[in-house]
Amino acid sequence: MKILGKRDLSDRYDVVVVGSGAGGLVAALTAASAGQSVLVLEKSSQIGGTSAVSAGTIWIPANDGMTEGGIDDDIESARRYLAETVGGGEVVDAFLDHANDMLSFLRERTSLELVASLGYPDYKLGFEGSRYGRAMQPTTYDSRRLGEWKDILRRDENLLQYSMIEFKQWGSWANFPWDELRERTAKGIVARGAALVGPIFQACLEAGVDFAVDAPVRELVDEDGVVRGVELVDRQIAASGGVVLACGGFEWNPEMMEEHLPMPIPIRCSPPHNTGDGHRMAERLDVRLDHMDEAWWAPMVSVPGQEVDGQRVGRHIRSERQSPGVIIVDSTGERIVNEAQDYNSLIRSALEASRGKGIPLRMFVVFDHRFLERYGFLTYAAGDELPGWITTGASLTEVAESLGLDAQALTATVERFNKFAEAGVDEDFHRGDSPYDQYSGDSTNPYPNSNLAPVEIGPFYGMEFLPGAFGTAGGVATDARGRALRTDGSVVPGLFAVGNVSAHPLSTGYPGAGSTLGPAMTLGYVAGTELAGTRTAAEIGGAQ
Repeated sequence: MKILGKRDLSDRYDVVVVGSGAGGLVAALTAASAGQSVLVLEKSSQIGGTSAVSAGTIWIPANDGMTEGGIDDDIESARRYLAETVGGGEVVDAFLDHANDMLSFLRERTSLELVASLGYPDYKLGFEGSRYGRAMQPTTYDSRRLGEWKDILRRDENLLQYSMIEFKQWGSWANFPWDELRERTAKGIVARGAALVGPIFQACLEAGVDFAVDAPVRELVDEDGVVRGVELVDRQIAASGGVVLACGGFEWNPEMMEEHLPMPIPIRCSPPHNTGDGHRMAERLDVRLDHMDEAWWAPMVSVPGQEVDGQRVGRHIRSERQSPGVIIVDSTGERIVNEAQDYNSLIRSALEASRGKGIPLRMFVVFDHRFLERYGFLTYAAGDELPGWITTGASLTEVAESLGLDAQALTATVERFNKFAEAGVDEDFHRGDSPYDQYSGDSTNPYPNSNLAPVEIGPFYGMEFLPGAFGTAGGVATDARGRALRTDGSVVPGLFAVGNVSAHPLSTGYPGAGSTLGPAMTLGYVAGTELAGTRTAAEIGGAQ
């Protein structure tokens, strides 16, 4: 165990937070800002968890950036939208009612800068109450502001430090200022998830929050049905106010995945420490676990050399499947999905299609030389030497044979798709019809649909990609105040849960970009205010 800035920890705190992702850090900062003594315990050697290697986007309805951008939104519209996408409920209501309180709190207490992506649509834009602009993204953050703890902030070491705002502005990989980004990264300027976590981590340090890394928690200390603290490998630490579980999902636990998920997660991009520790500790106290069959699904590619803490991780593919001139086929060589739809829906749709065919889910991207030179592919940019993990062939037949696909079926699939691309209408999967598809398309595409272009100019390329996940999305059931619930529905005094260790309120529908982090941070704020006693139960909502 490594303690930040102190020789030892106290044996007693008001609040102990298990996990250091964005949700846990917001809970810690909220409680500490109200005068509570707070300790954050992190299992790994770095601060930030899955949040720090994410895109850093948070979904916040009716945010002030929308107002400044002239977009009309209100909480009741968002409530109607979520009623259709995830079904609503008291925890959903708590998120909606306090999301902007959380945002205001962070702006007062941290240097975090968030920008509303005014052109970014909700994922189900046709549903009542949907809007543009609810996704907010952090600008960059100079990790040197953390002083001696600069390098303890987790960041995505597999990518240079560009923000998602810049990602959209620059479009093709060919337009990225790679030398500038290398210089930025070398200086310690971080982006995306690390730029979200960094300012909150800094504010926690300034507020007197204690931190320990390499500090896995083994058990919750239960005294007569009340959680009174945590047990580490060699000591107990008391928490007079309560314990907040914020220690991530179980996507790195094969046994739990086999037991709960509809299919295994063959690849993920989170740190390999998310093994369901919080779920198991809570379950031993008769805590109810909900939504355990849910995950934040996303298509990913396994690129050699890309690792987190020594474990190989996946790379989320976005423009590599959404830009015009690429298709996704299954093991029969046939298209099975709208390639441009949001990542979570894509994997769910592909799984449904494979089940309908009675075959295992396998997916392949196939594209041509024009696509590769115009957009690049992951780490490849035009002019580079083609990496060995991209399959190539002079013809579609050669690519199909290399990938183990039926060449005749793949050729027929491409011929049919090319007719759609020429006409601008995808008759099979309606790619390019929705505003979300169009947002991710190429407005300079010379064909009628910004998401469609023929796959016709050799050489041709392809590779298999996998149904990956950012994390699992089910766990500890809570009430609207973040308090854990037993299987009989009663509250477990002294125990709270936020983020992927909890039964995430938006796990069943994924309404928009940032749907994981927006609620996690908001409910971290709600739990922190409850623990600090800074609001009445009625103000927090959901009081019994």
